[in-house]
Amino acid sequence: MVTAALLASQLWLAHGGMAGATERDDFDPRLQRDLVGLDDVDFDSGWVPADSPVQLRFYAHVADSVVVEMLGDGVYDWDAEEIAFFGDEGGGHFSIDVGMNLQASVRFDVAGITWESDILGPWDYAITSDAYFTPYLLPGHPERPVVIEDQTDAAPVASVPIVPDIVLVSGNLDVSVAADITASLSGLRIEAGHASDQAIVDASQVPSPLSPDPGVDPMAVDGVMVMQLQTAPVLTIRPHLVMSILGTDYEIFGVDIPVALPQTDDQLDFDPETMLFDAPAPAPSDDESGEGGGTGLDDAGVADSSGTGSGGTGDTDGGSPECCEDTGSGCGCRSRGPAPASGLGALLLVLLGVRRRRR
Repeated sequence: MVTAALLASQLWLAHGGMAGATERDDFDPRLQRDLVGLDDVDFDSGWVPADSPVQLRFYAHVADSVVVEMLGDGVYDWDAEEIAFFGDEGGGHFSIDVGMNLQASVRFDVAGITWESDILGPWDYAITSDAYFTPYLLPGHPERPVVIEDQTDAAPVASVPIVPDIVLVSGNLDVSVAADITASLSGLRIEAGHASDQAIVDASQVPSPLSPDPGVDPMAVDGVMVMQLQTAPVLTIRPHLVMSILGTDYEIFGVDIPVALPQTDDQLDFDPETMLFDAPAPAPSDDESGEGGGTGLDDAGVADSSGTGSGGTGDTDGGSPECCEDTGSGCGCRSRGPAPASGLGALLLVLLGVRRRRR
């Protein structure tokens, strides 16, 4: 059997100590942002290696974006007038996406023969790195901050034959890209409030004071998640070019060309999420509880059929009991009523007069 004490203890554990008249609603903030803005990043490696008779040049258009999604609840304690937030276990997703559009050129100057290619490509490369966590990563959260450290081996992007319109000249260009993605995410605070009051929740699963909005039911509370994001993505182009020119082989290999995106160290302000909290049912009035109309028992614990409570005479017109009218002696007899209520029955009568509080 679930007792009131057991329910209270379960509420205490589930809500971090909030065991009063609590109401909860979903608090699922989500953010998607392009980190380098609308213009992205344009990259030009210049001709490499320097002073080599055979050279490469790379052009890149690079962008990165971040997605943060969190599932959980806001919980309002009407008795304590406090609000707190509790994330679903594993309900947080942090993703950083880096993409690159890559082009290349080749040129050589050998034995008086010069040649430069048209632009080769474009070729696309993309990598997504993820982390999962329990929201909301506020101070005191054991998983704070969530860190992504993703280093990938070079992945093939292109293999292109080089065939100039020159006798005894040919070659092939292979391009691979490696990624080094580091990022961290931590919660700073949740700003929660309505027109009458504001609260700052800046500790994990710890409630903060928030007064009710007078006369408003359900109470609408806007929550704004505020987080700190740091990123440092680097993509590395690794070309391998082999050219045969007039019977001589030339090779470009082992040259790493890093493409570093701008580092991010920004505060993220999510869009407001509205939560609705129903006010508790009002306490029963005197009429509803029966307090103003007597208990229905006389001093001896006998039910009074007249409903007037203790001291009633049992008739309906205010006169004397019928037996007294017969004798005229004021015998003090009572009208016959139900049998005396047992102690358990009396308790049930009291309990039935208490209205159940809405969740």
